Amino acid sequence: MPSRSAVLVVAALSGALPLAAQTWNPPQPPCDIKAGHFRVSTAIVNMKTAAEKPNTRDHMLRQTLDVLSRTITGDGQDKNPAAWYYLGRYYVEMGDAGGADSAFDRAEALAPQCKQDIAGYRLGLWRDVVAAGLRNWQENRLDSAKALLRQAGALRPDQPRPFFGLGQLYLSQDQADSAAFYLNKAAELAGTDTTFAEAKKDALGGVARLTARRVQTDPAAQRWRQTRFSRDSIQRLLVVDSIVLGRIDASSASRRARGARLAPPDQQAFARDSTSRAQGFADRRAALAARVAPVAADSAAAQPAFEPAIQAFRGYLAAYPEATDAVTSLASLYYQSGRTKDAETAFDAIYPAAGPSDPDVLVEAGRGALRANLFVVATKLLTRALERRPYDRDALLDLANGYLALRDSTWLLMTAQRLAAVDPLNRATLRMLAAGWDLRARGDSAKKYKDLADGGLQVEIGVTTFLSDSAGYTLSGVASNGGGTPSAAQRITFEFLDAQGAVRGTQTIDIPPLPPQGTQPIELHVAGRDLTGWRYRRS
Repeated sequence: MPSRSAVLVVAALSGALPLAAQTWNPPQPPCDIKAGHFRVSTAIVNMKTAAEKPNTRDHMLRQTLDVLSRTITGDGQDKNPAAWYYLGRYYVEMGDAGGADSAFDRAEALAPQCKQDIAGYRLGLWRDVVAAGLRNWQENRLDSAKALLRQAGALRPDQPRPFFGLGQLYLSQDQADSAAFYLNKAAELAGTDTTFAEAKKDALGGVARLTARRVQTDPAAQRWRQTRFSRDSIQRLLVVDSIVLGRIDASSASRRARGARLAPPDQQAFARDSTSRAQGFADRRAALAARVAPVAADSAAAQPAFEPAIQAFRGYLAAYPEATDAVTSLASLYYQSGRTKDAETAFDAIYPAAGPSDPDVLVEAGRGALRANLFVVATKLLTRALERRPYDRDALLDLANGYLALRDSTWLLMTAQRLAAVDPLNRATLRMLAAGWDLRARGDSAKKYKDLADGGLQVEIGVTTFLSDSAGYTLSGVASNGGGTPSAAQRITFEFLDAQGAVRGTQTIDIPPLPPQGTQPIELHVAGRDLTGWRYRRS
């Protein structure tokens, strides 16, 4: 049976079934087509009777086919457009899409003025075939459903509806290649038609997710995953060894500079340890060098498995940049494939500097890249978001985390200082400042902020939400005393800012003395329609 999402697609694509004809409809102007032969006239009478007297329908239609077949094949009327036109009308009554399509093609070629009239019958028949195909899918007659939907696609190849149905049907069966072919075709045909907006988005997203699932079971991708894990493990150990050996060398140099010497037993232990670590470092470097060729071979072999999924997600995000839930998937695919430089290029294309103006889109995209450990990409996206909304506290914290992961001392400290200008009485801010100063080798400053974060800051301010409402904006949060003694009373001034950083409102709150582990809720209301951020300070 179809999945729930497939059922929704069927419902969206299904149209009402046309009602059976109750009256006879002659050709409509400008289709001034004449019978041209007595047998064609007989066929017209038969079809008119079938339409107006349902109890005679089957008999009259059988006679119509017999008369028209003899007229075309035996009476030399194969160039008579009326014979083909009414043969097409017969096939419409019988629901034979292929027969109608072929007969109407001949009629149109001989009587171009009938194209509009014929188009109406083609449309009705096409709707019948689409509805039948979708109905067969719902009833789990999948082979029949596919055949009917393909037939509908042939009848009106410019219409996306049957191709959406085919693609979703194949998607429900995890047949990625066929699903991708039909869904991409449907999406291309849908273009900017709002009727198919949701179907198009579901189609492109479905193709991307299915191709990503296939990557996880591909043997070449699995082998590359194991090879990459082994290589990365060695590289991490080499980093640790390098740090330890550096400290050993620095310790030896310091002693030599001071003229100090270790006691003989200690000197022997130190020599054994340094020799052992140096040998381990050399062994790991050799092991890493030995893996260069297998790593390159396994990486190259795996790329064809990743490429369809990467391209599917790139296409999806290019069409729907606000679909930031897909950012993590694309970032993860690039990370798994080992193509981090390509990831940066892709995200620059999807989210160019002059691209999406909605900072929410860029922030969520940046967070997706963070979750996938693509830190360079994440910091680029978050930086662009903060250009549009420079006082977004959560985005600043995310950006600082990205720079911390990159060990970028310059930008981490600058971002932490921007964060401190917005949210100074928060332990997460203080820890970022400590990390920034630590990377800059400023131990005293790092210790100052670390001590504050670890207990020196008695009253912490935590803003949890800043939401718009009918009257303006509401800021909510809590002041908490994490210490073991009562806190002193404090006064805090909040400023509310627009996108340019201009102060559009100010409110001051008093926080009473709080007992150990005590809290005080914060809730402020401010008028305005275009506020983008807040900041506070002790008054």
